[in-house]
Amino acid sequence: MKQWWKQPYVDRLKWILDHYEIFGFSAAEGMTVIMTEYLNSCGIPITPQLLMQKTGLSREELDQALSVLCAKKYLELKAGRSAVTFCLDGLYSARTPLSPKALEQSLFDLFEEEFGRPLSSSELASLQEWTSRYDNAVLVRALKEASMYQKLNFAYIQRILSEWQKKGLIGPEDKGGNG
Repeated sequence: MKQWWKQPYVDRLKWILDHYEIFGFSAAEGMTVIMTEYLNSCGIPITPQLLMQKTGLSREELDQALSVLCAKKYLELKAGRSAVTFCLDGLYSARTPLSPKALEQSLFDLFEEEFGRPLSSSELASLQEWTSRYDNAVLVRALKEASMYQKLNFAYIQRILSEWQKKGLIGPEDKGGNG
């Protein structure tokens, strides 16, 4: 049986847009994914030059986006005889650590589930402090990023949050913001 995302009635581009916030894409990554899916659906062979032209990204920005998407296993570049194919099956498959239900689940349960163990008292205290400062969606995105890089520890998640703050992606008190 075909995977659900390969069924003829599935609008994959719409699915990506419906679930966009779950993936925590940067602007360059998101545009790369959307354009890749669009070009694949039209049967247009993809080249880095075409992606740069269509997305307006520089070579460096595109290379960075492709690296991250491959590292997260959302994108697979497959070398063929005459061309490289850009396969987004990882985006749709069960490889994504957090499901769309993640935002509805208790944040504490979600962290314990992702860590695969009960949280320590110091971890619970850190998480409690973060929930007073950040919107749950921000914390879910940070957990998802740490999980994708297999760095499930609170120090790494704190570095992610600090880095996002430095880059202006979130405010120091992003509670209830656009998180």
